[in-house]
Amino acid sequence: MENNETSAKKPRLKLRIIIIAVSVVIVALLIFVYLRVNPKWKAAKLTVKQSGKSYGIENIDPEGMTLQTRIKTPDGYKRIEVGQGSFGEYLRDYKLLPDGSELPVYDGTTMSAAGAAAIFDISLGDDGYQQCADSIIRLYSDYFYEKGEYDKISFMFSNGDVCDYNRWRKGKRMLVFGDHSFEIPAALSDDSEQQYRNYLKEVMNYAGTLSLQKESQVIDSDELKIGDIICNDSHVVMIVDIAVNEKGEKCYLIGQSFIPAVCFHVIVDRDGRQASPWFTQERLGRDSFKLGDYTFKKENIRRWKDGF
Repeated sequence: MENNETSAKKPRLKLRIIIIAVSVVIVALLIFVYLRVNPKWKAAKLTVKQSGKSYGIENIDPEGMTLQTRIKTPDGYKRIEVGQGSFGEYLRDYKLLPDGSELPVYDGTTMSAAGAAAIFDISLGDDGYQQCADSIIRLYSDYFYEKGEYDKISFMFSNGDVCDYNRWRKGKRMLVFGDHSFEIPAALSDDSEQQYRNYLKEVMNYAGTLSLQKESQVIDSDELKIGDIICNDSHVVMIVDIAVNEKGEKCYLIGQSFIPAVCFHVIVDRDGRQASPWFTQERLGRDSFKLGDYTFKKENIRRWKDGF
């Protein structure tokens, strides 16, 4: 009788062990998925230090602390008009680091700012994601976020799937495996700024120059507006301001970040006798042209979605 009872207990014990093991696996899997689809953005501790400049740059007012007060227009040019509350006004009023600052890097180090006319006072995540395309996505997104236009904060991953902030703040998340991603409910609704930064971290992880190209269309150089991009497979820069003279000839301020992730900055044209932050319309109208360390073609001039 005792042996029969012992024999009967063994299958039940095995079943309990199996149930416990399966439960542990399921819980571990759910934790893994939750952590994977709920990134945590954390601001990097940036180092801001002065190094001075080894060469002069035209049209710089070192006392200016915004784009429009730091960088003056060339002789005979004036800035184009921009609307109140426009992206152009947003960029012109963006706070800058002091003139002569080195380029802050996400890991707390700094780099030479020899190729930078002005550096945006912008935060970086401690993960190093905010590189060339990411920095432009960040500025686009922050502009809409500060205006409360959350429905316009939506970006494509490189695989073509879309990550939408309005859905993100309602608890939807993107589960990514290789080239495939799936939207799943994986959090509670959260409108906090921290959750917004978490969203951007996810976008920066899976977006890039390829996704910006998918979300943009080629335009002619004569159509360039503030907010337009010049983008190929390896790098992207953005038009951050435009000036024009009485003849209708334009010149442009162009901004970028790169690898490793550094603060967004206005690049310098060093092809002439004097370094200048302004790039001419003639330069950008060529079939092929160089901006900083990167070469682009006319078909790389693009407008993201409907532009600004």
